Amino acid sequence: MINVMNPEQIHETIPVDKLLFEVMKKKEAGLRLSQICVAYVNEKYELSYTFADDDTYQYSILRVVIEVFEQVPSICKIYPYAVFYENEMAELFDVNIEMIDVNYHGKFYRIEKEAPMLPPGALEKKEKAEEDEKKRIEEEKKAAIEAARKAEEEAKAAEEAKARAIAEAKAKALAAKAAAANAPANNNEGGQK
Repeated sequence: MINVMNPEQIHETIPVDKLLFEVMKKKEAGLRLSQICVAYVNEKYELSYTFADDDTYQYSILRVVIEVFEQVPSICKIYPYAVFYENEMAELFDVNIEMIDVNYHGKFYRIEKEAPMLPPGALEKKEKAEEDEKKRIEEEKKAAIEAARKAEEEAKAAEEAKARAIAEAKAKALAAKAAAANAPANNNEGGQK
């Protein structure tokens, strides 16, 4: 009788900033990158990285859900042949992948339409989302600059107040010292009369 090995797949959803770390762990465990795929779901990208253990037939899947304007780091430095999956994702779905070792820049397939796997109107929504994100970042940058300017003004005002307080304290100390110096002379004068 044949012993069929069919272990249950392991699924794990991770944030995009943990992707390289988790992929490196798979590589160190001796797993083979089996495939990478992307789906456009609820106006977001779901990226699935599938790894296979060729001894146990165990598959594990890392899933990353990102906004359409977010960037994803390339895993080519860990699995060099990922370049083909990543170029496919970039070309067919317009996924923003950073630092692909060999980037075909939209020439991986001979197709006429940009991002043909996206549903109608999705590319326009993506462009608008990217514009909105740029505006949000610009507004945050302006707010940060304004906050830094206000903090600088407050620090300057605090320094000026500190300098005034020190000057006033020195003036009081000098006045007290002068009064103390005059006090014994006055007491002596009073005692001699």
